[in-house]
Amino acid sequence: MAALQIALLALLTAGLTRWLRQGELTRPARCWVESRSAFLAKLVNCPHCLSFWLSLAGTVCIWGLRGMSTLEFALFLLIGWRGAYFINRSLDRRTSEAQTAPRDCTQCGKSSDRHSCIERGSLSFCSKDCWFAYLRQRPIPRDQLLGAGGEILRQEIYPMSYQDVTPAEAQQLLEDGNHKYVDVRSVPEFQNGHPQGAFNVPVLHREPAGMVPNPDFLTVMQVHFEQDTPLLIGCQSGVRSIRAAEALLASGYTQVFNVTGGYGGAKDATGAVIGQGWFQSALPVDYGDPEERSYAALHGQRLTGDGA
Repeated sequence: MAALQIALLALLTAGLTRWLRQGELTRPARCWVESRSAFLAKLVNCPHCLSFWLSLAGTVCIWGLRGMSTLEFALFLLIGWRGAYFINRSLDRRTSEAQTAPRDCTQCGKSSDRHSCIERGSLSFCSKDCWFAYLRQRPIPRDQLLGAGGEILRQEIYPMSYQDVTPAEAQQLLEDGNHKYVDVRSVPEFQNGHPQGAFNVPVLHREPAGMVPNPDFLTVMQVHFEQDTPLLIGCQSGVRSIRAAEALLASGYTQVFNVTGGYGGAKDATGAVIGQGWFQSALPVDYGDPEERSYAALHGQRLTGDGA
């Protein structure tokens, strides 16, 4: 019973507060009060003050009708006061959002209201399609793609904006003649076997202390491959290639394919192969460092300014 009375008190206090502050019928009274006393004007216009005094008046009425302890009186007053305030704040927020002017979509220019648009910082999009299209085509400065140690930072990329292909599908695309296979494994891994015709641009270098980021990855890629080049990105098992594909998309490349399973096959937590890679698929393989496609050659041309 007490809970119901408290709820009714909060609702009644919220309604009276809103009516006294915003109602058309109470406008003349508000104007009269504001012209007579700055203190009373603040009392009428401040939702905190007005809801407190209304809650106090309501609590006193309940106390007079049924009686209550000091603790009950305090609870009724507090919950009625704060409950009314939060109810009105929620209603004010909804009213403000409804009155907000439509925003133009950053991608297509179409106007949309705040309820239906997607806001990303200072940008606004009318639909997920426009948001994803913007993410796919926007170029991102290199200093926002790499961390202080040269590691590739995760980017807000449209999910699956790169296409997954199997090793067999990648081989078929290579045979068509337009695609380039970029092996992002370390140099020793590449030398021990790689897809025939692959270029080696490591996303991580293998060093005695472990795998470390290659800070020149994007620079070398941008020197040797135009941004509209169809790129097949592969690694050992399909993990590093995803990170490389995301970075390439974020830097402006438009045709990026991730080779699932990479060279050695996708593996589960126990190390068991769960998806065939290039080698298991018995596809054409080369060994060593190709004269023009090794990382030493590509990186050297980056330093001298000569493209492949």
